[in-house]
Amino acid sequence: MTIKHWVFLRGLGREQAHWGEFIASCEAQLGWQCHCIDLPGFGSEYQRRSPTQISAIRYDIQQRLPAPLRGGAPFGIVALSLGGMVALDWLASNPEQIAKIIFINTSTGDCPLLQRLKINSLAVALRALLASSHIARERAALTMVSNYHSADLALLAHWRQISTLRPVKRINILIQLFAAARYRAPTTLVDKPQLVISSRADRMVSYHCSEWLAKKYHWPLLLHDSAGHDLPIDDGQWLIEVFKRNA
Repeated sequence: MTIKHWVFLRGLGREQAHWGEFIASCEAQLGWQCHCIDLPGFGSEYQRRSPTQISAIRYDIQQRLPAPLRGGAPFGIVALSLGGMVALDWLASNPEQIAKIIFINTSTGDCPLLQRLKINSLAVALRALLASSHIARERAALTMVSNYHSADLALLAHWRQISTLRPVKRINILIQLFAAARYRAPTTLVDKPQLVISSRADRMVSYHCSEWLAKKYHWPLLLHDSAGHDLPIDDGQWLIEVFKRNA
Protein backbone atom coordinates (compact mmCIF):
# COMPACT_ATOMS: atom_id res chain seq x y z
CA MET A 1 0.00 0.00 0.00
CA THR A 2 1.35 3.42 -0.96
CA ILE A 3 1.15 5.88 1.91
CA LYS A 4 0.26 9.30 0.55
CA HIS A 5 0.19 11.48 3.66
CA TRP A 6 2.95 11.70 6.27
CA VAL A 7 3.05 13.56 9.59
CA PHE A 8 6.45 14.84 10.72
CA LEU A 9 7.15 15.27 14.44
CA ARG A 10 10.23 16.99 15.87
CA GLY A 11 11.95 16.47 19.21
CA LEU A 12 12.99 18.27 22.38
CA GLY A 13 12.73 22.04 22.08
CA ARG A 14 12.56 22.00 18.27
CA GLU A 15 9.92 23.00 15.73
CA GLN A 16 9.03 22.32 12.12
CA ALA A 17 11.42 24.97 10.75
CA HIS A 18 14.32 22.89 12.06
CA TRP A 19 13.64 20.26 9.38
CA GLY A 20 15.32 22.68 6.96
CA GLU A 21 15.16 21.50 3.34
CA PHE A 22 14.41 17.91 4.35
CA ILE A 23 10.63 18.20 4.02
CA ALA A 24 10.80 19.70 0.52
CA SER A 25 13.22 16.95 -0.49
CA CYS A 26 10.84 14.25 0.77
CA GLU A 27 7.98 15.76 -1.21
CA ALA A 28 10.05 16.15 -4.38
CA GLN A 29 11.83 12.79 -4.32
CA LEU A 30 9.19 10.57 -2.71
CA GLY A 31 5.96 12.19 -3.88
CA TRP A 32 4.75 12.42 -0.29
CA GLN A 33 2.33 14.99 1.06
CA CYS A 34 4.10 16.07 4.23
CA HIS A 35 2.38 17.65 7.23
CA CYS A 36 4.61 19.16 9.92
CA ILE A 37 2.84 19.51 13.26
CA ASP A 38 4.59 21.33 16.08
CA LEU A 39 4.51 19.95 19.59
CA PRO A 40 2.52 22.15 22.01
CA GLY A 41 4.73 24.91 23.40
CA PHE A 42 6.97 25.17 20.32
CA GLY A 43 6.91 26.55 16.79
CA SER A 44 3.40 27.62 15.83
CA GLU A 45 2.36 26.78 19.42
CA TYR A 46 5.23 28.63 21.15
CA GLN A 47 2.95 30.82 23.25
CA ARG A 48 1.36 27.82 24.92
CA ARG A 49 2.51 25.70 27.86
CA SER A 50 3.73 22.19 27.11
CA PRO A 51 1.75 19.34 28.69
CA THR A 52 3.50 17.29 31.36
CA GLN A 53 2.73 13.89 29.82
CA ILE A 54 3.61 12.37 26.45
CA SER A 55 0.02 11.13 26.13
CA ALA A 56 -1.26 14.71 26.53
CA ILE A 57 1.20 15.95 23.90
CA ARG A 58 -0.06 13.24 21.56
CA TYR A 59 -3.70 14.14 22.20
CA ASP A 60 -2.99 17.81 21.56
CA ILE A 61 -1.44 17.00 18.19
CA GLN A 62 -4.36 14.78 17.25
CA GLN A 63 -6.73 17.69 17.82
CA ARG A 64 -4.72 19.76 15.33
CA LEU A 65 -4.53 17.25 12.50
CA PRO A 66 -4.89 18.95 9.10
CA ALA A 67 -8.15 18.35 7.24
CA PRO A 68 -6.81 15.72 4.78
CA LEU A 69 -5.93 13.44 7.72
CA ARG A 70 -9.17 13.62 9.66
CA GLY A 71 -11.19 10.45 9.27
CA GLY A 72 -9.37 9.46 6.09
CA ALA A 73 -6.99 6.67 5.19
CA PRO A 74 -4.24 5.79 7.68
CA PHE A 75 -1.15 7.96 7.35
CA GLY A 76 2.55 7.62 8.06
CA ILE A 77 4.56 9.32 10.77
CA VAL A 78 8.23 10.31 10.69
CA ALA A 79 9.23 11.01 14.28
CA LEU A 80 12.57 12.28 15.55
CA SER A 81 13.79 11.88 19.14
CA LEU A 82 11.04 12.95 21.61
CA GLY A 83 8.64 12.96 18.67
CA GLY A 84 9.19 9.21 18.57
CA MET A 85 7.73 8.84 22.06
CA VAL A 86 4.68 10.77 20.92
CA ALA A 87 4.34 8.49 17.88
CA LEU A 88 4.76 5.37 20.03
CA ASP A 89 2.00 6.55 22.35
CA TRP A 90 -0.13 7.30 19.27
CA LEU A 91 0.37 3.76 18.02
CA ALA A 92 -0.71 2.41 21.40
CA SER A 93 -3.83 4.60 21.63
CA ASN A 94 -5.08 4.89 18.04
CA PRO A 95 -3.37 2.31 15.83
CA GLU A 96 -6.16 2.54 13.25
CA GLN A 97 -4.96 6.01 12.27
CA ILE A 98 -1.42 4.91 11.48
CA ALA A 99 -0.14 3.11 8.41
CA LYS A 100 3.55 3.20 9.39
CA ILE A 101 5.93 4.93 11.77
CA ILE A 102 9.57 5.68 11.08
CA PHE A 103 11.38 6.33 14.36
CA ILE A 104 14.65 8.29 14.23
CA ASN A 105 17.04 8.38 17.21
CA THR A 106 14.33 7.97 19.82
CA SER A 107 14.29 6.49 23.32
CA THR A 108 11.96 5.77 26.22
CA GLY A 109 12.32 5.77 29.99
CA ASP A 110 13.01 2.04 29.87
CA CYS A 111 16.58 2.82 28.74
CA PRO A 112 19.34 3.71 31.24
CA LEU A 113 19.53 7.45 31.93
CA LEU A 114 23.07 7.80 30.61
CA GLN A 115 22.03 6.18 27.35
CA ARG A 116 19.11 8.58 26.94
CA LEU A 117 21.44 11.54 27.47
CA LYS A 118 25.10 10.63 27.15
CA ILE A 119 27.33 11.87 29.92
CA ASN A 120 29.55 13.77 27.46
CA SER A 121 26.48 15.76 26.36
CA LEU A 122 25.34 16.76 29.84
CA ALA A 123 27.50 19.88 30.02
CA VAL A 124 26.45 20.97 26.53
CA ALA A 125 22.78 20.34 27.34
CA LEU A 126 23.06 22.47 30.47
CA ARG A 127 24.83 25.20 28.50
CA ALA A 128 21.98 25.21 25.99
CA LEU A 129 19.33 25.22 28.71
CA LEU A 130 20.93 28.02 30.74
CA ALA A 131 22.15 30.18 27.85
CA SER A 132 21.26 33.85 28.21
CA SER A 133 21.10 34.55 24.46
CA HIS A 134 19.51 32.94 21.42
CA ILE A 135 22.85 32.56 19.65
CA ALA A 136 24.54 30.88 22.63
CA ARG A 137 21.67 28.45 23.08
CA GLU A 138 21.52 27.51 19.41
CA ARG A 139 25.31 27.13 19.16
CA ALA A 140 25.23 24.68 22.07
CA ALA A 141 22.28 22.81 20.57
CA LEU A 142 23.97 22.52 17.17
CA THR A 143 27.16 21.21 18.78
CA MET A 144 25.14 18.55 20.59
CA VAL A 145 22.96 17.26 17.73
CA SER A 146 25.12 17.54 14.61
CA ASN A 147 28.35 15.77 13.75
CA TYR A 148 28.71 17.44 10.34
CA HIS A 149 27.47 21.01 10.84
CA SER A 150 28.57 22.05 14.33
CA ALA A 151 30.61 24.89 12.78
CA ASP A 152 28.09 25.77 10.05
CA LEU A 153 27.59 29.51 10.51
CA ALA A 154 24.74 29.72 7.98
CA LEU A 155 22.79 26.98 9.73
CA LEU A 156 23.49 28.56 13.11
CA ALA A 157 22.19 31.90 11.83
CA HIS A 158 19.05 30.19 10.54
CA TRP A 159 18.42 28.51 13.89
CA ARG A 160 18.99 31.81 15.68
CA GLN A 161 16.39 33.42 13.42
CA ILE A 162 13.90 30.66 14.24
CA SER A 163 14.54 31.16 17.95
CA THR A 164 14.07 34.91 17.62
CA LEU A 165 10.79 34.63 15.72
CA ARG A 166 9.28 31.96 17.96
CA PRO A 167 11.17 32.05 21.27
CA VAL A 168 11.52 28.86 23.24
CA LYS A 169 10.50 29.17 26.88
CA ARG A 170 12.90 27.43 29.27
CA ILE A 171 9.95 26.14 31.31
CA ASN A 172 8.63 24.28 28.25
CA ILE A 173 11.99 22.55 27.76
CA LEU A 174 11.96 21.46 31.40
CA ILE A 175 8.38 20.20 31.11
CA GLN A 176 9.24 18.22 27.98
CA LEU A 177 12.21 16.68 29.78
CA PHE A 178 9.93 15.77 32.69
CA ALA A 179 7.38 14.17 30.33
CA ALA A 180 10.08 12.25 28.46
CA ALA A 181 11.73 11.01 31.67
CA ARG A 182 8.46 9.44 32.84
CA TYR A 183 7.43 7.88 29.54
CA ARG A 184 7.66 4.10 29.28
CA ALA A 185 7.19 1.98 26.16
CA PRO A 186 3.80 0.23 25.96
CA THR A 187 3.87 -3.40 27.08
CA THR A 188 2.20 -4.58 23.87
CA LEU A 189 1.29 -3.04 20.54
CA VAL A 190 -0.73 -4.14 17.55
CA ASP A 191 1.34 -6.22 15.16
CA LYS A 192 2.19 -3.59 12.56
CA PRO A 193 5.64 -3.39 10.96
CA GLN A 194 7.41 -0.16 11.88
CA LEU A 195 10.97 1.01 11.18
CA VAL A 196 13.63 2.17 13.64
CA ILE A 197 16.59 4.25 12.45
CA SER A 198 19.49 5.45 14.53
CA SER A 199 23.06 6.67 14.30
CA ARG A 200 25.95 4.85 15.94
CA ALA A 201 27.75 8.19 16.28
CA ASP A 202 24.87 10.04 17.98
CA ARG A 203 26.61 12.09 20.71
CA MET A 204 23.37 12.94 22.50
CA VAL A 205 21.38 9.67 22.73
CA SER A 206 22.92 6.22 22.51
CA TYR A 207 21.82 4.11 19.55
CA HIS A 208 21.37 1.29 22.06
CA CYS A 209 18.03 2.91 22.97
CA SER A 210 16.86 2.37 19.39
CA GLU A 211 18.26 -1.17 19.47
CA TRP A 212 16.23 -1.87 22.59
CA LEU A 213 13.04 -0.49 21.01
CA ALA A 214 13.50 -2.50 17.82
CA LYS A 215 14.21 -5.68 19.76
CA LYS A 216 11.22 -5.24 22.08
CA TYR A 217 8.71 -5.02 19.23
CA HIS A 218 10.59 -7.11 16.64
CA TRP A 219 10.96 -4.15 14.27
CA PRO A 220 13.78 -3.73 11.76
CA LEU A 221 16.64 -1.44 12.76
CA LEU A 222 18.87 0.51 10.37
CA LEU A 223 22.02 2.25 11.59
CA HIS A 224 23.97 5.17 10.16
CA ASP A 225 27.66 5.05 10.98
CA SER A 226 28.65 8.70 11.34
CA ALA A 227 25.74 11.16 11.51
CA GLY A 228 24.65 12.88 14.70
CA HIS A 229 21.37 12.98 16.59
CA ASP A 230 19.76 15.26 14.02
CA LEU A 231 20.04 12.76 11.18
CA PRO A 232 17.80 14.74 8.78
CA ILE A 233 20.23 17.66 9.03
CA ASP A 234 23.41 15.59 8.90
CA ASP A 235 22.47 13.14 6.13
CA GLY A 236 18.95 13.79 4.86
CA GLN A 237 19.66 12.16 1.50
CA TRP A 238 20.65 8.89 3.16
CA LEU A 239 17.34 8.96 5.05
CA ILE A 240 15.37 9.58 1.87
CA GLU A 241 17.03 6.59 0.20
CA VAL A 242 16.07 4.49 3.23
CA PHE A 243 12.49 5.78 2.98
CA LYS A 244 12.36 4.80 -0.70
CA ARG A 245 13.21 1.21 0.15
CA ASN A 246 11.25 0.79 3.36
CA ALA A 247 8.20 3.12 3.45
